[in-house]
Amino acid sequence: MKKFITFGLASVIGASGLFIPFTHEANAQNFEQKKQELDSKQSEVNKNLQKKKEELSKLEAKQEALALKLKEIDEKALKTSDQIEEKQKENEQTKKEINALKKDIADTEKRIEDRNKFLKKRVRALQESGGSTKYIDVLLGAKSFSDFISRAGAVSTLINADSEIIKEQERDKAELQKSENELNTKLEDVQKTLAKLETLQTDLNKQLDEKDKLFKQVKKQKGSASSQISELNTEANSIASEKDATIAAQKQAEKEAREAAQQAKEEKAQRQQQRQSAVQAEDNSSNNDSGSSSNNSGSSNNNNNSSSPSKKPSSGGGSPVSNNVGGIEGAISTGSTIVGQSPYKWGGGRSQADINARRFDCSSFVRWAFASAGINLGPVGGTTTDTLVGKGRAVSASDMKRGDLVFFDTYKVNGHVGIYLGNGTFLNDNSSHGVSIDSMNNSYWKRYFKGVVRRVVE
Repeated sequence: MKKFITFGLASVIGASGLFIPFTHEANAQNFEQKKQELDSKQSEVNKNLQKKKEELSKLEAKQEALALKLKEIDEKALKTSDQIEEKQKENEQTKKEINALKKDIADTEKRIEDRNKFLKKRVRALQESGGSTKYIDVLLGAKSFSDFISRAGAVSTLINADSEIIKEQERDKAELQKSENELNTKLEDVQKTLAKLETLQTDLNKQLDEKDKLFKQVKKQKGSASSQISELNTEANSIASEKDATIAAQKQAEKEAREAAQQAKEEKAQRQQQRQSAVQAEDNSSNNDSGSSSNNSGSSNNNNNSSSPSKKPSSGGGSPVSNNVGGIEGAISTGSTIVGQSPYKWGGGRSQADINARRFDCSSFVRWAFASAGINLGPVGGTTTDTLVGKGRAVSASDMKRGDLVFFDTYKVNGHVGIYLGNGTFLNDNSSHGVSIDSMNNSYWKRYFKGVVRRVVE
């Protein structure tokens, strides 16, 4: 016979291991109280969860704004670096021009000195022939009218020649003085501009450092908020499971109470029937020597448990490394065909229209160049520096070779990517020049290269 609990203490254990004491008189009240406690906890957790989600949303917006600001400052820093290089070249060229002018000045001064010597000889000759240093004495010393006319012509010729020489000397001096002044002014302007650019570069680097620090701080806060949201979700799921177990336990208790009441009713009816049978048997004992008996049968319940095997999640491997070695030169050759002809576009290269127009950003350009050589580095619309840095395998900067991907911490960690060409140069698409070949020894790129290199082709 199945046994039921009619009085006293019983326990029901649900999926969460919940232990709920109850009696027939108090179990309903206990269940309702437990559910109210769980509802209160669930409401508090949901409230905190919503608050954290709002906080996370604000942090994500702040992080995105900082990323854009970092990129904007980074682009200015790159352009400033290029301008500094140009001004440095102009500065050196101006110095060379000044040195060349100094040689011209020395040559002109020699010509002037030679002319002075010539004039002195002219005066000396005149003194010897006319006996006077003044042209008027030469004229007055004429012995005849024809001699006077002859002397006047000679004096006029000499005066004009000497006057022209003097004018020529004055012109040479003035021209050299003007050229020297212009070059000195140009050198001064170039050096002032260079000083301003270097100050601007220092300021931009300072801004980048400050924004980068703030970006990392927000990223850390975002990670903390995400972790707290995960914990709150776990707590919410635990409360929901406990609540489901409480409801299941309540239904089970109610079911057992109903079955116990039904069993009691059946036992009572059976006892009444037995008493009636006993009375009837006593009345008939004089006529019958044998008594009557009644058979009771019990019932049993069998519980079958079934389980299904759980599937292990398959672990995905890393991105495969291509063995298409010839593809390296194909990628570099294709990418090099648009050097100086492809404008940079933030987020570009992720539609067929952009690809046809050769409008890329750094990561889409690298993907396109390798794809043209049959090497797949990711989908057209989903390839970024973050996905490319996970391709192939890492190699040290001292071992990098032609065709490796090189990464730079520009507006963010691994924010820029290019294809290493060898001899300290790399092919890339940047906001200053578009698709270009740049030197890794450039002060800008050298500052942001942290040694991250990935080999995608073996």
